[in-house]
Amino acid sequence: MVNQTSGTTNTLLGVSFTDANNGTAVGEFGTIVRTTDGGNTWMPQISGTEVDLWGVSFTDVNNGTAVGFDFTTVTGVILRTTDGGSSWTSQPNAASTPLVGVSFTDANTGTVVGGAGLILRTTDGGNNWIPQVSGTESDLLRVSFTDANNGTAVGQAGTILRTTDGGSHWMPRQSGTTELLAGVSFTDVNHGIAVGAFGTIVTTSDGGNSWVNEPSGTGYDLSRVSLNTAVGFGGTILRREIMPRISPTPRPIPTPRPRPTPPR
Repeated sequence: MVNQTSGTTNTLLGVSFTDANNGTAVGEFGTIVRTTDGGNTWMPQISGTEVDLWGVSFTDVNNGTAVGFDFTTVTGVILRTTDGGSSWTSQPNAASTPLVGVSFTDANTGTVVGGAGLILRTTDGGNNWIPQVSGTESDLLRVSFTDANNGTAVGQAGTILRTTDGGSHWMPRQSGTTELLAGVSFTDVNHGIAVGAFGTIVTTSDGGNSWVNEPSGTGYDLSRVSLNTAVGFGGTILRREIMPRISPTPRPIPTPRPRPTPPR
């Protein structure tokens, strides 16, 4: 990993890259910084807010959404850009608990999760945010969608929720842990990883229906995961190596020995 200069001393709490060069990070006090050269330089952007921003999701270089919470007015904060962050616009929402995680699959379709099991959904780029029934009162910290229908949310006490219909129904799944889960990422509709407190790592290979604990080798809290790389307290970075499956070499079929012809 190469240390990069962000241009801010505020803690950064979320980051989203759409390709190797274009990325946006958000954090404390409404901080938003943007790079177009793979992080060699980061430029500050005007968010229009001083509240902490905890999550951000871009689907292309232009369209992105950041989320947070205003503890003074006790309202959720959702910011939207359609020009790569040159301007950010506040979007109305009904949230009265912190908004922490956000995942968009295209410019229009996205999901936000937050405190007390809150889930909001938009299909029009955030012009309207519709509450969904999560079935839990646990705080939800992160959400990951692989397409418009298939998504997973994680949070307190090992909570994992799964949807296959865009959030019309959220189903709880057994995570195998009671630790807080703070990050989740899927590489495709079947394969995912969630990370959390005290080095917790759980993985799935069946679309989140079942989860298996994996040793992390650390007791430090893990806060975020992207694809197969997890980060956490004290600069911890862990990468999960995927070993290729080696098919066994087939055993040769013995050639039948000719049977002797009996004498006449």
